[in-house]
Amino acid sequence: MMRFGFIGAGKMAGAIVRGMISSGAAKPGEIACSCGNDDTGNRLAAETGISLCASLEDLFAGAQTIVAACKPQQLAEVEKSAAGARAGLLISILAGTTIARLRECFPNVGKIVRVMPNMPAQISQGISCFAPESELAAEELGTVETALGAIGEYMQVGENRLDAVTALSGSGPGYLFEFAAALIEGAKSIGFTEAEAKRLTEKTLLGSAMLLNSSPLSADELRTAVSSPGGTTLAALGVFEKSGFRKTVADALKAAQKRSEELSRL
Repeated sequence: MMRFGFIGAGKMAGAIVRGMISSGAAKPGEIACSCGNDDTGNRLAAETGISLCASLEDLFAGAQTIVAACKPQQLAEVEKSAAGARAGLLISILAGTTIARLRECFPNVGKIVRVMPNMPAQISQGISCFAPESELAAEELGTVETALGAIGEYMQVGENRLDAVTALSGSGPGYLFEFAAALIEGAKSIGFTEAEAKRLTEKTLLGSAMLLNSSPLSADELRTAVSSPGGTTLAALGVFEKSGFRKTVADALKAAQKRSEELSRL
């Protein structure tokens, strides 16, 4: 019995497959994938023991739940065979692809769920937001939770909020990586080697994120706790404030949200 059929076998598909298998949520024999003109499907099948379907038609014929994990620009090619898909559930992680567009492509599937995951899903530490086409039955919700729980945490939102989700958690890892790169460059400018700067930056960011996650204090309260009057942290934070750091971050989120809205209309 094929419980899950993956369209695509790239990084995110692989993360979900590995997570479901390692957690015991699904067995390799219950999962299959298809891929384009590359060897990602062969590699994922060989690594995990799942099946590789020779065609989309074969995948659609057997899957109870379809997970659309290909590139959005590949959807037009997938659409040629998608009318034959009659799975009870379609879970899509295609960025910028609306439920309405997915329904056009997959007219005969049961319900559609659109998901915005993020990059830490690759190590099962992601946060995914999902928006269902309509209310999910308990069994359908359980299927969604099986897939998304394999790559981290998840929460349900309305589809109209997914552009904002994209701007925050979807693109958010890029902002953190940029900040980390800036810290490393800044550390080198005050005398650290590349290796020293990298190690200190990584552990500082990781430890601080873990503290923020576990502490009952808010981010503002934690910032105050580490900022002694007249001390070094306040000196640095004063530079951030003078340069309008918080407004810059807010403007960046708005720019990302706007671009997500534009892409969904293409």
